[in-house]
Amino acid sequence: MHAESSRFGASDQDRSGRWALAVSFWVLIPLILVVTYFAQIFESFGAVGCEGDCDLDISVGARAVYPWAVGASLIAAVVAAVVFHLRGKPAHWAPLIGVILVLLSAIVTSIMFQVGLAPMHERNDSIANGEIPAETTPPLPDPVGAWEASVDGTPFLWFSADGTVTGNDGCNDLSGRWTQDPAGRIELEALLPQTTNTCDGVDTWLGRGRSADIIDGYMFVNGDMDSPIGGLQPAR
Repeated sequence: MHAESSRFGASDQDRSGRWALAVSFWVLIPLILVVTYFAQIFESFGAVGCEGDCDLDISVGARAVYPWAVGASLIAAVVAAVVFHLRGKPAHWAPLIGVILVLLSAIVTSIMFQVGLAPMHERNDSIANGEIPAETTPPLPDPVGAWEASVDGTPFLWFSADGTVTGNDGCNDLSGRWTQDPAGRIELEALLPQTTNTCDGVDTWLGRGRSADIIDGYMFVNGDMDSPIGGLQPAR
């Protein structure tokens, strides 16, 4: 009698242990999903700078497939839980299958994501090994010299290498200073008339210039609203 009671007690303990293991596996699945979510965020930072080299169709496709793979894994785990319960199988096998499938989904899609980035890594390795030269930033357009609005030479601006700029707006002489920012924009500082001529019918737009951009060899002069008010071409 005592042996039979001990056998039933051991069976109950074994059943309780299996249920505890099953619950642990079910809890492990959302934990894996949370960890994978943050891991994918950090992994996405690795795609910075891959424009023109990476196969983004593969990388983006892997990210798009991942939620569907997780959903299919959870459905498979639930179906397995129902089947195992009906057949009297251990309860922990179903969530274990879910854990394995969710992990496989994360691992496979991560591998595919990295496959898409492989060309960028190959390029970076080649640059590091000196096999191909690193890309250099193109030089900024150089404004030094004379720029005019028309063939008759007026209005015009003359940019000197020492940072001064002089010119004429078609009526009065202009003088000021210029600087160039890292993006190539030319700031016209204190570009003011140096004479007080009165010229009826003359559009003195150049005196309202506050900055300029050189695009394809043509200088666009911007006004107070930071929009083009006129243009200058290299002096002939």
